[in-house]
Order: sequence, then C-alpha cells, then structure tokens
Amino acid sequence: MLKCDFCGRESDNVVRVALDQDYDRLTVKHEKRYACHDCSLKKEQERQARLKAGK
Repeated sequence: MLKCDFCGRESDNVVRVALDQDYDRLTVKHEKRYACHDCSLKKEQERQARLKAGK
C-alpha cells in the first residue's frame, strides 16, 4: 500500500502530475508529493479553476 501525501490515507495507487499546460514541476525545485485518486481529482479541479480565473 502507498500513502497519500495530502490526506494520509493508504491507497493501491497514487498520482503525481508534474507537467501540463502552464504547469511545470519538472524544472522547479520542490518536494515531490503523491496524491490518492480523490486528492488528485480535487487538486486538478482547483488548478483548472485557477487557470480559468487567470491566476
């Protein structure tokens, strides 16, 4: 089992989005964090809302 770095729950799978349009975590130095399915969906929705708001 793997552990989500955001909610702490154990999961069979975790996700890390590192590169997408206007989103680059490959060249920026930072702590790598992995998300369970639910946290990954929540993070993606928040990121998309920020993009639509122009932030």
